[in-house]
Amino acid sequence: MLRFLRSGNKHTKTIWWVLIIVTVVTFIGGFVLLFGMGLDAAGGARMRGEVGVVNGEAITRADWQNALADQRAAYERRLGAEPVERDEKAIESQAWQTLLTQRLLGQLARELGLKAHDREVLLSLQTQPPAALAASTDFQTAGKFDPAKYQAALQNPNNNWSAFEAVIRAQLPVRKLEERLLASIKLSQPELQEAFRDRFERVTATVIAVPPDVQAKVPPPTPAEIDREYREQRGRFTSGPRVELEVLSVPKKYTPEDVRNARQLAQSLVDRARKGEDFAQLARDFSEGPGREQGGAINRVFQPAEFGPVLGQHMAALQPDGVSDPYEENGRFIILKLLERVPDPVSSTPSMRVAQIVIRVHANEGTLTEQYETLKKLRDRAAGLRSLGKAALEKGLPTSRTGWFDTVNQPQALAGVPEATEWGLGGKLHAVSPVFEGSDAFAIVEVAGRHEGGPMPKEQIGEMLHQLAELDARVKLAKPKADQIAQALAQGRSLEDAARTAGLQAVVVRDMTRAQPDPRLETAPEAAGAAFGAPVGRVVGPIRAMTGWYFVRVDQRVAPPDTLLNQQLRGQISTEILTRRQQAFFAGWVGALRMKAKVQDLRYEYQR
Repeated sequence: MLRFLRSGNKHTKTIWWVLIIVTVVTFIGGFVLLFGMGLDAAGGARMRGEVGVVNGEAITRADWQNALADQRAAYERRLGAEPVERDEKAIESQAWQTLLTQRLLGQLARELGLKAHDREVLLSLQTQPPAALAASTDFQTAGKFDPAKYQAALQNPNNNWSAFEAVIRAQLPVRKLEERLLASIKLSQPELQEAFRDRFERVTATVIAVPPDVQAKVPPPTPAEIDREYREQRGRFTSGPRVELEVLSVPKKYTPEDVRNARQLAQSLVDRARKGEDFAQLARDFSEGPGREQGGAINRVFQPAEFGPVLGQHMAALQPDGVSDPYEENGRFIILKLLERVPDPVSSTPSMRVAQIVIRVHANEGTLTEQYETLKKLRDRAAGLRSLGKAALEKGLPTSRTGWFDTVNQPQALAGVPEATEWGLGGKLHAVSPVFEGSDAFAIVEVAGRHEGGPMPKEQIGEMLHQLAELDARVKLAKPKADQIAQALAQGRSLEDAARTAGLQAVVVRDMTRAQPDPRLETAPEAAGAAFGAPVGRVVGPIRAMTGWYFVRVDQRVAPPDTLLNQQLRGQISTEILTRRQQAFFAGWVGALRMKAKVQDLRYEYQR
């Protein structure tokens, strides 16, 4: 090109320079555009207004709204009421998890070549209507799905079913994949026999438990002792993929006027109820809490102490049909009505049934927006420092840890902001989340730790290993007492007498099974196992367990007759075991897929 520029005439040179400038500008402009879009599927998804991306596949706003509608319909069918604000968060979380699972399984099904054929789509539409159709009032009689109405609609050539056919066509490959996975889980005949024996073979035994010496002073465990505990006990700390988050939770700010308005409304409702208006109807009309559709009734009994020291005393003095003053808690005013007192079998203080009216303090939008923008700046600072704790400390704000959790057992501390939990499951180590808005608070989280599965690293369970090493030392200190009992047994004394020589008492555990060991032996499986392995009448011990030393004498063993394992019981045991295995396998497998997937949740970008 340089040769042409040097050798050409003035007109030619001008044309070449124009072409070069246009090419460079276009090239640079393309990069600017790509960077502005985010250089990834999330950038395109943002431009199209989609709510998420799973391994490059978008979740559309229509997908999200349909999933929400399905979960709300299921909630209303189950409870017969519309969800309140806190339940809405749970519904959103469930809808999102369902969408993620569908996308991940759909992607895997396509990789395996699983398809939906026209005949399968037709049969499924005829026999298994989608949830949206089953919940439609057009196909219900007396509030229940009416197959006759549905079949009549299918026969009507004027109805267009293409949208529902598309839904089924997308779902069928996933169903086939699930069926393959679950069909791969088997139960062998020896396993069935073992499960039968675990449930029905019974043992009665006499046991001496020598507890650890909790009075002695033990030195702090050495690094070598902690290493030994880790080697010996690491099997107890094996888990699937897990995450730990550092959490900054900031309650929403309310102006004095916001609080005053809510307090005045709550007090007016108390006055109306005390003047004779129906409390249940007031709850239906005004309450923003659980049980609204049932007139505020809470389906459980309470002890007065559960309401706290101040309100508890007030409720204890309240007479049936009495209404409490409104009390403030976490941005809400709560009014309670005592429905009845109920005798408590384990307490001299009667329990009580109550109904409630919950009035939320509604924050000023301007105040919330200002608070959100302030936290967004703090979040950006935390991302720059790669430390939420440091950024929060600069503002004098405390953070906390969730502890380790997975896709099944999620942290209660983030129940009001489930989006933060979902973000954390897919976040990289030390990544800082956007600002999430819950019903009562804003939250920012940082991925403080990730464990991809297998034994937990020693550094992550240091405190627990320290406690185990100390317990081990205390068990060792109790060995002389166990030796004293063993010596008495060697001299021909009975188990009961040998226990008394050491200042202990033998206890009898009756009709224990392997499936349901006696509660006193739940922490000593070695002793429970010995009770089923030793001959009747023989004393076995000392047996070392994590919680002390044990001696066991089998007094009686009753083996179940083979005739008890009839066809009905075989089916019952097989179904229970297979269902438990399938649920555990599927939950763990989907959880592992979820942890490995690249998920970008864009829902929060439409909050404010």
